[in-house]
Amino acid sequence: MGIRLWPRNFETKDFITKEEKKLLRLAEKNFKDGHFAISINPMGQNKTGNPMGLYISPNEGLLTFTIMPEDVKAENYELYLLLINTYEDIIYKRLLDSQCLIARNGDGKVLKFPYKHIIVFPSANGVASLDKSLIKELKHRVTRGFFSPIDSKRNEKHISELILFEGIRKSYDKNFQSISELETKGIFERLAPEYTIILNEKDNQLVVPTTTSIPDKDMLITGKEMEYKTFFLDDYQVNLVNEMGKGHRVILANPGAGKSVLLLSKAFKYSNLYKESNILLTCYNNNLADFYNFKYDCAGYVKKNLYIMTFHKLVKKLYEECLHISIKEITDEQIRNCINYIKRGSINISFKAIFIDEVQIFDPIYLELCYLILDKSDDNYTFLMMGDLNQRIRSSSKKGDAPWKKINDIKLDFTGRVRYIEKNYRNSKDISEYLYKMLEHMNSRLSMLNIIKPMEYEYNTFTFGEKNTIALKVKTGIKRIDIQKETINSIMEILQKYDLSYNEIAVLFPYKQHNLDKYYFLNWMKDSLDKAGIPYSVIIRSDESSVKYRNTNGVVFSTIESSLGLDFKAVIISGLHPYSFVVDNTSGKPKTICIKKWEDIQKMSTENKESVQNQMRSIYTACSRARDILYVLSDLEKGTPMEEIIKMR
Repeated sequence: MGIRLWPRNFETKDFITKEEKKLLRLAEKNFKDGHFAISINPMGQNKTGNPMGLYISPNEGLLTFTIMPEDVKAENYELYLLLINTYEDIIYKRLLDSQCLIARNGDGKVLKFPYKHIIVFPSANGVASLDKSLIKELKHRVTRGFFSPIDSKRNEKHISELILFEGIRKSYDKNFQSISELETKGIFERLAPEYTIILNEKDNQLVVPTTTSIPDKDMLITGKEMEYKTFFLDDYQVNLVNEMGKGHRVILANPGAGKSVLLLSKAFKYSNLYKESNILLTCYNNNLADFYNFKYDCAGYVKKNLYIMTFHKLVKKLYEECLHISIKEITDEQIRNCINYIKRGSINISFKAIFIDEVQIFDPIYLELCYLILDKSDDNYTFLMMGDLNQRIRSSSKKGDAPWKKINDIKLDFTGRVRYIEKNYRNSKDISEYLYKMLEHMNSRLSMLNIIKPMEYEYNTFTFGEKNTIALKVKTGIKRIDIQKETINSIMEILQKYDLSYNEIAVLFPYKQHNLDKYYFLNWMKDSLDKAGIPYSVIIRSDESSVKYRNTNGVVFSTIESSLGLDFKAVIISGLHPYSFVVDNTSGKPKTICIKKWEDIQKMSTENKESVQNQMRSIYTACSRARDILYVLSDLEKGTPMEEIIKMR
């Protein structure tokens, strides 16, 4: 397997200390396998400012360590031991919350593997001062004299000896043989969450039995031990997370590129790097904000210097906590007033780094407000925005209409700091190919009608997923009165044919109801689901039955807009009939205009053309939420351009 370093390309990272780099070099040279990570902050507990890390030896156990950038001082031994014992207790209890990391004896539980925490001290002399003969003599113990750690039993150890794991204080399963890949992910998810992707899908694990006697002081089974499906970031993503560049930055990508995951991981990194500063992560979508908070809570952070909220909740907090003004709903006028309060100094909160997700749907005044609360007192600030390449952001950017190019009286320089992410991590091969064909056909048709400029769309930024698709099914010509039955049938087919649970399926649709068309999709579906006895959760904020994303149980029902930033193993696209037409408001009284052919779009007003394009890209966005299974159920009018796009397979 070989040793895996986190991050692998550490030599180029300025935020990694010289002591950490030396330790990484030694680990790369001396350790044969396992995982070695530095610059982590387990659960936000590290308040000392001293770097922390972990080493997982598959055959020997887990080591966490604190690096002291000073020589060991005998008079501080008691303080050192207090720190060691404190971290051991906290981290040990944290790991015991995992189904996959514990073994059970009756009502008691222990870790499956040995675990200890140590302090590592850099030597003033180091290996470089040793003569060649001594280096040769100590070739298998080359780190002796370079880092001199002390363990919780006052034993002085050396880094080359740490893998012996002597002096373990905490009890563990005496039947231990090795740490599996699943258990390694469980460790990282709890101690280094910035390097993992966690899904809101439970991965129930059988807690293994053990004959090891469990001391009374160790924790008991609580029933709250759980496991969520967790994946590692790859080297490319880890490198992006560890790019701690300053200034203004934009990252653009297609759906499936892991933008939201990367943004949260970077926010974790910055909150660890600037422990005494405020960090803000904001987005437009309530469900996306709840996804962020779900992962933040899973990481067990206790130090809350990372604030995660929607933009409108941010404005509400500024009014209530800084101005002591209570408001219910946020309007554009209130946002403008809030900007004026900031400019006058009435609001003095600031953030060292601000991260904005789904920036393509942000109004320029939203970005102006965010920029004004960015702490620009020194050059160490970061203003980073992420957006979707194919939700019109590339086109808008080239025409100077991108939100960040229209901020009032603020010119942001992104020269050399715009990054494009091409890889598709989410969608399986057939689904990503389907998305590509859909986009290609859509843009080709619109360019033929001179509605868009073809050079604004660079198809080579869209890459296909690598894993095999489980199922891709497109069914058109469904009568609108049959759409509930077809949706229910599809849910049952996915359950039975592909052995999924209800919780792994989402049904996405444009509108929960469309009054002009007398189309009440969500209410129809609720009645059908209740009759069929199918559990479901609605995550649309405007719906009275809505729940938070993290609290979903059963099939998830969401509008396409509310699903931005989320993904699911199986997605059913349904309730598309309202996309057969566009709502025209030019006469003052709303009316529907049926879109029977492409030429009809060309004759529309600029506003209606924009609406049609948004509808087309909305279908693309909805389909991109599917990881492995995609069903598209169309009750669109036959022969319409929208149906033609859907049939591009």
